[in-house]
Amino acid sequence: MTPLALHVAARLYDPDDVDVPDTVDHKARFGRYENEQPEFARSQNMPDLVRDNIVDVARREFALEPPATPDDQEAIRQSDYREFWIDQLDTEPWDIYSIAESMAARFDINPGWAFKTARQHLNQLVLQARMRGYRQERLAGRRFRWAGPEADHPACQWIRQQIPEEGLPYHEVVDLMQEAKKRFVEDPPSSAHVVHDWCRHEMREVL
Repeated sequence: MTPLALHVAARLYDPDDVDVPDTVDHKARFGRYENEQPEFARSQNMPDLVRDNIVDVARREFALEPPATPDDQEAIRQSDYREFWIDQLDTEPWDIYSIAESMAARFDINPGWAFKTARQHLNQLVLQARMRGYRQERLAGRRFRWAGPEADHPACQWIRQQIPEEGLPYHEVVDLMQEAKKRFVEDPPSSAHVVHDWCRHEMREVL
């Protein structure tokens, strides 16, 4: 499929809303052509506290569920998925596009599904690394917000509504994350760091 066809397919089809045939490589390289990459897409864009912690997070705090596979394909073991992420993040610079392409090739899954999974899981690992980095430093007097794209999930909308422009202390934002999961998410993710599935928001210090 040509880049133009990929672009059109990404515009016409959203896998969150409709069933898209496996032949449509939805969102596989959408960010490259639209230049609308998420902020966490490249290691060069990440602060030191993320880069310094993200490999240890993958080693010690890994809580990601491997992507689903077709019925006729062997399920991906979590240990193999964990090792995949450690390998990807242990070599800099890393970026979401090369990770997604490696995921599709390594586990023989649709590139569009690999990209969407990589986007969610990289965001989660970045968030965990960021929060771990914050906890290693003095938190007194520092304030945080709920950052990311325009919130379209009621849980993230609610979190943002509770946080004033000047931000809130770290632990108050953590409490809001957990409260939002209880209020607005019917089947919340098991990870304490993710408010809802496919969330692309994160806690970030107000500077």
